[in-house]
Amino acid sequence: MLGEIGLAPMAGVTNWSFRKLCFEYGAQFAFTEMISADSVVRNISINNKYFPRCEEKDKVAVQIFGSDPFIMAQAAKIVEGKGAWIDINAGCPVKKIVKRGAGSALLRDLKRLKQIIYEVKKNVNCKVSVKVRLGWEKNEFEKIYNAVVEAGADAIFVHGRTAKQMYSGKATWELKNEGYIPFYINGDINSLEIAKIAKEISGADGVLIGRGAIGSPWIFSKNQIGLVERLEIILRHIDLLYEEVGERAAVEFRKFVSGYTKNLRNAREFRVSVMKILDVEELKTTFTLYFEKLAA
Repeated sequence: MLGEIGLAPMAGVTNWSFRKLCFEYGAQFAFTEMISADSVVRNISINNKYFPRCEEKDKVAVQIFGSDPFIMAQAAKIVEGKGAWIDINAGCPVKKIVKRGAGSALLRDLKRLKQIIYEVKKNVNCKVSVKVRLGWEKNEFEKIYNAVVEAGADAIFVHGRTAKQMYSGKATWELKNEGYIPFYINGDINSLEIAKIAKEISGADGVLIGRGAIGSPWIFSKNQIGLVERLEIILRHIDLLYEEVGERAAVEFRKFVSGYTKNLRNAREFRVSVMKILDVEELKTTFTLYFEKLAA
């Protein structure tokens, strides 16, 4: 089902083009952006853009979210076969998701979470994993882990923060792994060296890298990336994004600019100028000129 190191699911980030780059640099598995179970059941065609492409289907999970066990089960049946397995999102702390009783809101209602897992498992023949956090406002991971295992999930991924923490504070890796199902740790992992430490501290079977990969898809490799190769990756990423979303690529790429220019000279001024660009070729030219100046 999995390897030891994967790309964590991130809304608006882990699309096909970014997954492709991360796979090229060593990510062993990944997830789609989270997809609403309600919209899947209503047959909204917009979801097609989220599903894995043929060449990656065997290593990308389709992640769904929702709060109704039966709608989640129906959605799971519909998306079964579109990816390597199905992942249930019980970790997203974003307000608009929580308001719907989905994402990390399920950590306040473990009975409902168990029912969702049970109904989904009953309705599909593929593996089913669950993405969680430590708890809602305090660390209740042991209770959550037991609920997920009892409901029959095949793997668990935990972000080492509570829902209330969002992305603040330091992630906790010191968790008890009972070993009943594959267990993966996530949060503050921004290098292979740190991944190894997090794995050892948590006793996890593997790790997920999330925000540390934004603008650094090479994080999954041991390669040292110089300016020349960094520019090549940026230009390739823009081309892949253009292949995926067309003219919107210049705007969509903005979320990666900060990561790709981290710790580079005059990066702040450069970012301000790039955020106004709407044309893909202009974006590529601007990056090329910036990197030529850095090299000089």
